[in-house]
Amino acid sequence: MKYLTLTMVLGMSLVLAISSCSKKGSSFTPPDTSSLSASIDSAEWYLANTHEGTQPGEYTKGSQATLQAALTSAQAVATAAATTATQAEVTAATANLNAAIAAYEAGKISTIAASSLVAYWKFNGNANDSSGNGHNGTLEACPPAQGSVGLITTAGVLPGPVPNLTNDRFGNANSAYHFSNGGNIDVPYSPAFNPAAITLSLWCRQDTAGRIDGANNCYLISLSRWNGWKFQTQPTRPFFTYQLDTSAVGTTYFNQDAGVAMTIGTTVGAGPWNHLVVTYDGVGTESFYINGVLTKTWVAPAVRGAMMPISPTYDLSIGTDLANAAYSYLSTAPNYISYGGYWTGDIDDVMIYNIALTASQVTQIYNQQVTQ
Repeated sequence: MKYLTLTMVLGMSLVLAISSCSKKGSSFTPPDTSSLSASIDSAEWYLANTHEGTQPGEYTKGSQATLQAALTSAQAVATAAATTATQAEVTAATANLNAAIAAYEAGKISTIAASSLVAYWKFNGNANDSSGNGHNGTLEACPPAQGSVGLITTAGVLPGPVPNLTNDRFGNANSAYHFSNGGNIDVPYSPAFNPAAITLSLWCRQDTAGRIDGANNCYLISLSRWNGWKFQTQPTRPFFTYQLDTSAVGTTYFNQDAGVAMTIGTTVGAGPWNHLVVTYDGVGTESFYINGVLTKTWVAPAVRGAMMPISPTYDLSIGTDLANAAYSYLSTAPNYISYGGYWTGDIDDVMIYNIALTASQVTQIYNQQVTQ
């Protein structure tokens, strides 16, 4: 009887212990997953009903994989919410998925309004503007030196001829221009070249092998050099410089770079083509792209404010810092020729926009122009 009573007591203790554990387990309160579920539904809709591409209305290539990864992670948390996930984990998963959805939406390629294109030099046989705005260019040889003063400042290096037509990146004859030793394309000044916001897009192939004259001043396109704006490489890293419109506080210049250098060749004529883009919104955001990829974004105070309208006005130059007529041979003049620079290599498909293109729009241009 004694042993029976002891057995009954132990059995009852075990039941109470199990019951106690059961009550502790039942205290778990599932988190609220309504917001997470809504975000999951939204991500699933985007993946099922939109697609990647290069045209307006499509989404940047590779963006669906990123969104899918965020969705998969969120779905795992939603499943765990029934048993173990905390409210904090659900909240974090919702925020992460919402950020991924926002990034995917930002990658939607939007139409670039035709009115935003200021000029487009395709260089297909000539230097005419294909935008319809009439900004046709004229070929110029490097201006001659006067004594020891000139655009070419190294002994033994001769001033270059007018730019000559050459093969483009696809091998098409007479479809790009080759620039050397100060030859340039002069485009008559227009107020349209002084927009509140700007995007410069072009293709270039840089020859620096053997260049000993001004190797750090490789100008692609410029409007009155640093007194307006200029796009160049130093020596292979893209830079954009503009003068801030600050008439009340004096002259301020902003000179920022792409963060990385572009790839060039080691022998003349052997360098690869690169697509370079810089955008500035006229307020406080400047971005650089190389071959469709964002490489650097600068924000205020590193860049800020509207660009200064140039005064006096000078022609735009492709291939040098100034058009020939703007140069001065006086060392005290702001346009002193020996402070200048020039491009060595090929340039093609030069475009100016009066807006700061979005990343998806830049990618759109690259994808359209990288293949023939």
